Amino acid sequence: MSDTTCPSCGTELADGQTIAGRKDLGSRTVSICRTCAEIIIVMKIRDELVLRLATAKDYLSLNEEAQIFLRVAYELVRRPRRQARMARHLN
Repeated sequence: MSDTTCPSCGTELADGQTIAGRKDLGSRTVSICRTCAEIIIVMKIRDELVLRLATAKDYLSLNEEAQIFLRVAYELVRRPRRQARMARHLN
């Protein structure tokens, strides 16, 4: 795996000039994987990119607006999968 893949599912998060949808990464950026919906912390440490899964402490340290945004993003990623599973069960 490269250093820009989701630590949970291995999805490549780099897309041209962006990583996890961002051009400019701060020292600590929070994002969400578009495939598995895991919350990811993207950090630059000594000019190296480090991606790790967020902990509960990371999530709870975010402001309320960021937490709401991540919950909505999680639902948007997960909803198509739930709908596909339901459709398979109905057929």
